Amino acid sequence: MTSSTTAAHQQSAQQSRSPMTNVVPPRPIKAKTASTDVFLKDFTLVAEAAKRAQMACLMRDMEGVGLS
Repeated sequence: MTSSTTAAHQQSAQQSRSPMTNVVPPRPIKAKTASTDVFLKDFTLVAEAAKRAQMACLMRDMEGVGLS
């Protein structure tokens, strides 16, 4: 190998060994969350609220029904 080929090979080897800089993206800005987000995480509370709403609608609709 000639000295120019060896120098070029060493230079390319040094470039490939250079550490890559890690680019860290900026953290996303947290927007204000809605007050219901906390409750939506707990699905048992959502299920309970749905049951209560369903019963309230049923009671409202059946209020005028009478047995004869």
